[in-house]
This record gives sequence, structure tokens and C-alpha cells, in this order.
Amino acid sequence: MSSTTLAFPTPASLGSLDHYIQAVNRFPLLTAEQEVALGRRLRDTNDLDAARQLVLSHLRLVVAISRGYLGYGLPQADLIQEGNVGLMKAVR
Repeated sequence: MSSTTLAFPTPASLGSLDHYIQAVNRFPLLTAEQEVALGRRLRDTNDLDAARQLVLSHLRLVVAISRGYLGYGLPQADLIQEGNVGLMKAVR
């Protein structure tokens, strides 16, 4: 994948965690067929739009997983941010 930067919403950029969660819940979920097609486009042509769609469609999963780690004393925004980084690395 090229070194082009993709911008994604972050809790800090939207002002509050609640606004961020509302924003990521607006991104559509993908069907299995759509995920496979986007993955192939990314693999075959390094299509950054395919990478963006894959990441954006899974941001709500990061939020859901972060809720399971709230009892460890870390702010949820930090957990989400690290989860988003991991998601982007996984797509890459």
C-alpha cells in the first residue's frame, strides 16, 4: 500500500466520545461479499478507497470491543484509538 494518509474520525476530532460513537454507527456494515470484493481490490490494485471502506465499516466493532476493557482503568477513548490503529494495520 502506498504511503498516502487516510483520515478517519477520532474521538478528539468530534469533541466527545458520544459524538464519535454516533458518527461511527452511521457507517454502513458490509456484507460478506462486499468485504471479499473490497479485500481483493485492495490486494490486487492497492485501492485506498477499498481500504477506507473496510476500516470505516469496522469502527463500530472497535467501539464494542473497547467496552469489554473498561474495567482496566484506561479511558475508553484511548482504547478506541489503539483499536483503530490495530484495525488500520490489519487492513494494510
